[in-house]
Amino acid sequence: MNRSLRKRFAPVFVLFELKTIVLCVRNKMLQRTAEVERLLERSLLSDRLQQALREPPDVRSTVAAVTESLAVVAERLRALDIAYAEGGLKGFENDLTRGYLAHAASTRMHPAIHGFFASFIDLRNLMILYKHLRWEIEEEAVFIPGGTLEPSRFVQAASRKEFAGLEAIAREATGLQDLPAAASEGALETVLLRCMTQQLQKASRACEDVGLILDYVWRSYVQARNLAVLHHAADLGPEALERELIA
Repeated sequence: MNRSLRKRFAPVFVLFELKTIVLCVRNKMLQRTAEVERLLERSLLSDRLQQALREPPDVRSTVAAVTESLAVVAERLRALDIAYAEGGLKGFENDLTRGYLAHAASTRMHPAIHGFFASFIDLRNLMILYKHLRWEIEEEAVFIPGGTLEPSRFVQAASRKEFAGLEAIAREATGLQDLPAAASEGALETVLLRCMTQQLQKASRACEDVGLILDYVWRSYVQARNLAVLHHAADLGPEALERELIA
C-alpha cells in the first residue's frame, strides 16, 4: 500500500490489533516477556505503542503508557487506566473495544470503511445483548453508538429480558430468518461474522478499489482466525468446528 491507502485503512488495522494489545497486557500480568515479544514480532502497531507494551516493568505502568499513546489517536480512550484500576483486565478490554469503535464511527472515512465499522458495531452490540440476556446480568448494559441500529433498540431489548428481541434485531441486521441466538455465544458470533463476510463481498462489487481491498483484508483476518481455531481446538469434532469456523 502507498501512504494514502495506509492512512485510509489505518482504522481497520488498529481494530484488528486491539486483541494484540489485550493479549500483551495479559501476558505482562503473567510475566511472560517472551510471549509479548512474539505477539509484537509481526504487529502493525506503531513503534510508540509497541514500546509502551514492552518497556514498563509492571502492568499498571504498562496500561498507563498504553492509555497515553492511544489517547493521542482517540480522546475516548483517555480513561483506560481508570477502567483497568476499577475493573481489571476485563474493564480495560471492554473500554478499549467500545471506546475505539465509538471513536472510529465518529471519524470521517471512506464510505466503504465507515459501513464496515457500522456493521461491526452492530455485531458487537448483538453480542453484548446476548451476554446480558444469557447470563441475566443485572447491571445496565452499555452499547456502542455508531452502528446501523440505534443503541436504544438494544436497550429496550435488554430491559424486556427476552431473547425474542435479540432474535428480531439479529434478523434485521443479517437478513437471515434462522439464527441460533439462544443456542450459544460462539454459534451466534460465528453466524454474524459469516454475514459480515457476505456483506463485504457484495459491497466490494459496488466499490472496486477500497471495497476490494477491504474484502481482502477481512478475508485475511478470517483466515487467521480460522487457523487459530484449528490450532487450539483440533481435538473437537467436525460439528463443533463447523460452529466455530467462519466460511
